Amino acid sequence: MAEIFFTSDTHSYVFPTDYISEGKKDMGYIAAASRFTDGAIIVDGGDVLQGSPLIRYELENGIRPFTAAEAFNRAGLSIYTPGNHDFNFGYETLKDLLTSLNADIVAANLVDERGELGVRKFVIKDTPDGLRILFVGVITDYVNVWEKKENLEGLRITDSVLAAKEALEEGRKASPDFTICIYHGGFDDEEGGIRENRGAELADLGFDVLLTAHQHAVIEPRHIGTALTLQAGAKAMHVARLVLNHDRSIDAEILATDASLPIRRCFQTMDEGIEERLLRSLKEPIGRIDGILQDSSKLASAVHGSSLADFFGDIQLGFSGADVSAVSLFNDPVSLGPVVTLGSLLAAYPFANTLLKLRLTGAMLKAAMERSASYFDEEGGRVRISDRFTIPKEEHYNYDFYRGVSYAFDIRKPLGQRVVRLMLGDTDLLKNPDKELTIVLNSYRATGTGGYGVYRNAEVIERYSQDVQDLLIGYFKKERDVKVPERTDFLLIL
Repeated sequence: MAEIFFTSDTHSYVFPTDYISEGKKDMGYIAAASRFTDGAIIVDGGDVLQGSPLIRYELENGIRPFTAAEAFNRAGLSIYTPGNHDFNFGYETLKDLLTSLNADIVAANLVDERGELGVRKFVIKDTPDGLRILFVGVITDYVNVWEKKENLEGLRITDSVLAAKEALEEGRKASPDFTICIYHGGFDDEEGGIRENRGAELADLGFDVLLTAHQHAVIEPRHIGTALTLQAGAKAMHVARLVLNHDRSIDAEILATDASLPIRRCFQTMDEGIEERLLRSLKEPIGRIDGILQDSSKLASAVHGSSLADFFGDIQLGFSGADVSAVSLFNDPVSLGPVVTLGSLLAAYPFANTLLKLRLTGAMLKAAMERSASYFDEEGGRVRISDRFTIPKEEHYNYDFYRGVSYAFDIRKPLGQRVVRLMLGDTDLLKNPDKELTIVLNSYRATGTGGYGVYRNAEVIERYSQDVQDLLIGYFKKERDVKVPERTDFLLIL
């Protein structure tokens, strides 16, 4: 038999901490690796270079090798398929990560024009008891949509499904007993153009196993197409375990990380000094608010408004000079203040998004806002969050808060007809749909993902290189004392 352990989207959560609360948490690669067994094949599906205070600290201070890479090596990582966020800082930073790993870098649709990354289309692993396993890796095609051109210099991301198919056909010449695709992407495809999540197509190619990533979802093992597929969440809060048997059967399960388990011996001598320095720096106050910027719960914030979203919206408007700002909060509600530390600020805005300013019409803005209005459903005379945003995974970050306009949603009306008030100053955009305006929003949303495809047809006025986290940190360091903003004029009609 062959035993395989799979993680993905660790975002450099190495130690058992969420950087917010005290004490150990059931997360982090070191704690997750307590589930690993000697002799197993250890696989990771990408996204190390973004998303946690640790990786931010290391990137800002030029610390190499990355702590996550050291943890991977100590755990015996065998295969690494890069994720979309691993491209966020350009070729050299990606090279720093990949060349420091004692693992095969497997990505069939990643073309390294400089030839310095050691990327392979597939690898064959032979187990001591005679099983032969083919591993093919591919990355979501959406890297080409999200990533800035300068960050992809020397690199090309080709069609993920075509590359996987070709690698599978070539790899089968070695007569493997099992074939596995590692896909930094998931399911829930959008129609037309470049697609972000093409798991359904990959599951039909003939692989025995499809290990998915990217969506931060915990998906229990199930069969789709020809493949047994699963997903192990994010931040090393879960691990997937597979057992490939000589009778061609496959056992698979998702294991929750348990920080109370003894850590593996390989980590006992790992220097935690960087983590201690980081935690101290995160506790240092950088500003103060004259109240609380609230994101009390996902439903309450969406129904009544969120002063945290209003604040982020004001920052984006002040920075860009746009007419309107669209802000999404994240899946876990986090409020901010009255004392603001670097750690609390990064917890409230945990991703290093950059901003774009677009030109669009009132009709286009209404179309985008109709997607946000679909966040709600009525049930028994009460409002609830629609399954559209929770199944197959929670996507509260795909509900947008708007600043700079006065608006109302009537959820008694059919989808697509729920925006019943939309005022830009004295201009009624519902009566003046051709009125042009500018909007500032994060680069992820500007690509049209999350159901906001209308933005793909908008004119790009400006792309900003400074990420939102830096923008927020700079604002607090400059202003120090911040006032809670006035509430956006928004009404939900039920």
